[in-house]
Amino acid sequence: MHLCLQIDEIITKIFSSYNGDKESIKSLYSLALVCQIFHEPARNALWRFQRSFVTLVKTFPEDLWDEMEDPVITRPRAATSPLSHSRFRSTTVVTFKRPLLPTDWTGFQLYAKLMEHLSFDQSPYDLSTFDRRELSPSVFRAIQRSHDLCHFDRPLLQNLTSFTFKLDFGGISLRDACIFLGPRLKTLDFTIPRSLVGLRTFAKALKARCPAIEHLYISNCQSSDRVNRVVSDLVCSLPSLRTVRFGDITCHSQALEYLSSRPSLQDLHVHLPDELAQQRLLDVSPKILPFLAMRSLDITVASTASVVEFFQVTSGSSDLESLSITIDSILPTAAQLHAALTVMQQSGICDKLTTFVLGDRVMLAEDSIPLHVLDAQTLLPLLQCRNLEDINIHISYGHAAIDNSLLKEMALAWPCLRALFLFSCHYAHLWHAKADLRGLVCLAQNCHSLESVGLQFDVSLPPTAIYPDKAIRCEWLTRLDVARSHVTNPLAVATFLTDVFPNLTLIDHEYYIRSTPPGTSIRSDFEDELSEDERSPEYIDMAKRWKDVVQILNARRQELSQSPTNCNTVTQRLNKGDGIDC
Repeated sequence: MHLCLQIDEIITKIFSSYNGDKESIKSLYSLALVCQIFHEPARNALWRFQRSFVTLVKTFPEDLWDEMEDPVITRPRAATSPLSHSRFRSTTVVTFKRPLLPTDWTGFQLYAKLMEHLSFDQSPYDLSTFDRRELSPSVFRAIQRSHDLCHFDRPLLQNLTSFTFKLDFGGISLRDACIFLGPRLKTLDFTIPRSLVGLRTFAKALKARCPAIEHLYISNCQSSDRVNRVVSDLVCSLPSLRTVRFGDITCHSQALEYLSSRPSLQDLHVHLPDELAQQRLLDVSPKILPFLAMRSLDITVASTASVVEFFQVTSGSSDLESLSITIDSILPTAAQLHAALTVMQQSGICDKLTTFVLGDRVMLAEDSIPLHVLDAQTLLPLLQCRNLEDINIHISYGHAAIDNSLLKEMALAWPCLRALFLFSCHYAHLWHAKADLRGLVCLAQNCHSLESVGLQFDVSLPPTAIYPDKAIRCEWLTRLDVARSHVTNPLAVATFLTDVFPNLTLIDHEYYIRSTPPGTSIRSDFEDELSEDERSPEYIDMAKRWKDVVQILNARRQELSQSPTNCNTVTQRLNKGDGIDC
């Protein structure tokens, strides 16, 4: 062995370069078994990526803890075969047999100081692991009692920098998670349980013990004023925030004002207060600033009036790269949406904006007629954002105005486009776009970085269209999501797609044939839940056609891959005027 590899500092430096991916873990484990010199630094590195508290608990003396088998009966998901039986998941519960003593902590603390990441993140319905190990709630209580008696050095995990706590079952609450909070914690991801048990205690401990929190992720099982107040108050006590992501939590105006003053805040995902739609943001929070460091913004609003108000105040966020807007309550008219997009475009955020997402949570009946249509006039302000690369618009607007000419306008406006997803959130044909496969070619002709397209449209090629030369290929488009698009000629469509887009993968269409297995009388779990649309002859016929498209695509791709001339085909880029007129 080289002399350099016998120097502890060099070995430690080398092993610290490994990250927490599966291959690194395997390599470190192998290195720990190579020789005595490698054993300790490799072991220390492995503990750095150890996320299981169960593993750490097992470093206590063996006469302290015990494992008990607790089989959990779990029904299979509805998507599985109706012939499937209930499955058993073997769950091992670790519990303590006696109280903790000061002498029990020696081995635990040796390894506890090495842990930097900790995760409690398993659902009781998670079937991905059939041999799980969980902790009894009594373990947390015993550790807390020992903590109160000063049996060990505080904090419990001295070098913990990342903590995930998403348990809402088994009698374990946020109150139990308080023992893991420490001054070096920088990333915290936790779920607020429905019962809200321990929420205030946890928030109080977090404010007192974790001043260095930079990345805060909070998900919420159900929205409530109490949660909004506690979380908004918590945010105002954390000075080093760089990332704030809340799920179904409304950020009060005072918290927004505080966040706008954070010079390092770059990523914000919040629900804006509903009062923004009724009054000016500056009247509610006169000291709010423009979020100058913001790079990624994801806001949920009651209506577009809140969007207009927010962007009029935060117009200085010129470095914004990603913007997501979700409308929660009131579906805007086309004029209102156009006005909101205009304010956004005029606010100065479009210069560096590369990602734009627009959606809504407004519930409409399945047989609803679209009240508004997504057209070129509505989208005109967005077409001025020339650097957009990823666009996802899934708002409850009809798409009848999205034809080949509008797709061409989009392609010319967004030459850097990598992904375009336009969905109306409704499957009925009257909500679909009027574009056909020529529109898809138009996008590919003008956007040479385009990789993914999602659209409900007429997946066909009119007989009058000129079929492109078979030497022409668009190899960069690799994904097409058609949802419930209609297809007329499966053979023609499949042949066209494989010839022009040889690397294209057709993402599963959303037509499904659900039937009782031959020779049985057992009904599918889904069979009683089929909508009227899914029982219609048109739906059943379209499902069969898409099944044919997929089969022909697979067969055609197999045929081309085995062709001896395939490797010698000269690949050309699609250029304007190549074969199909957009």
